[in-house]
Amino acid sequence: MKYERFIAERYLKSRKSNRILSFISGVSVLGIVLGVATLIVVISVMSGFSDNLKNRILGANAHIVVNRMDVSPIEDWRTVKQQIASVEGVTGVSPFIISQVLLTSQNNVAGSVIRGVNAADEMKVTTIAKFMKEGSFSDLNIKSEVPMIALGKELAANLGVVVGDNITMVSPLGKKGPFGITPKMKHFQVCGVFDTGMYEYNNTLAYINMSAAQDFFGMSDVVSGFSVGTVNFDYAPDIAANIQKKLDFPYWSRDWISMNQNLFSALKLEKYAMFIILTLIIIVASFNVISMITVTVKDKKRDIAILRAMGASESSISGIFKRQGMIIGVTGTIIGNLLGLAICVVLMKFKIISLPADVYFMDRIPVKIEVMTFVVVSFCSLLITYLAGLFPARQSAKLDPVEALRRD
Repeated sequence: MKYERFIAERYLKSRKSNRILSFISGVSVLGIVLGVATLIVVISVMSGFSDNLKNRILGANAHIVVNRMDVSPIEDWRTVKQQIASVEGVTGVSPFIISQVLLTSQNNVAGSVIRGVNAADEMKVTTIAKFMKEGSFSDLNIKSEVPMIALGKELAANLGVVVGDNITMVSPLGKKGPFGITPKMKHFQVCGVFDTGMYEYNNTLAYINMSAAQDFFGMSDVVSGFSVGTVNFDYAPDIAANIQKKLDFPYWSRDWISMNQNLFSALKLEKYAMFIILTLIIIVASFNVISMITVTVKDKKRDIAILRAMGASESSISGIFKRQGMIIGVTGTIIGNLLGLAICVVLMKFKIISLPADVYFMDRIPVKIEVMTFVVVSFCSLLITYLAGLFPARQSAKLDPVEALRRD
């Protein structure tokens, strides 16, 4: 062990004659621990929130959506489907019909967004089947006198229905008769209830078979657009651009990132802002390191003078107090990492804090533990602590040994 490190460790230990140094050292370590742990927990929660929201959005939506710019029905949809499927990186294409209707039951009435899909194709491009809490999504393809419908959890609760119950779908775009437009009505049987984890989708979204949607809305063999799955959702922007080049006007290919750009840009900006703000906790804690080293230098003037008289160089004296600051920084950073990890694990496994699902799209605090978060936070903590110890360490090296011994 080099004598600089040995002396630095001895100065950090408590002595009966002067316990103030140990107290300041403990406060310095505690400040860094709290700063590092808080920063890790907050960044992990922000990453978890962004990741959870991303998974929720992609659960009910495809990576890419293709439709016409004029929002008119697509007639030659089978040809377009083959063209999209031929683009590299595309793993599935699901044609859909979308419209707004009223759903009525014996208990209530609710507005809904209806998506007419082929269940087999839809399960290739979204993970909606994994969100089914009751029933099966594939039951939409069952052919019977009463077509099947899958409802969001909140929508089913508002209507007061469960799997097996019948509801009535009402469209304001009905037939024109002598007394005006007569709304079109048709009975559907609930075959499943899904929970995407997002209140907006659970409260408004419903799925029916595509042929049933075409029949109900009086449409011929046309679709509203296509949901497209990709090999990796991070590649969606590039694949969407390739689809756009292949189809060209009047088709419009949009990836999930561009459709939710404002939301994720706000989350990223908030994450960076929180990192900067919470880093101030570590900076404030570093002032304790400055105070501790300054007090130590003042208290150990005689020791410094003796070391200089014995031949210790200025860099060696400075190194003692630099190491003293780094010991505090490393200790606080390690403990802070362990404390932050423990809090993150507890938040992941236990529902300690509940969130209103209609506001945050989730009912608990999400956490995503990433190695890079710990690396970046640890690096910033050690860098701040090192910089905080530079000035008082350099001042200790400039101490005149003769003057210090004479005054002592």
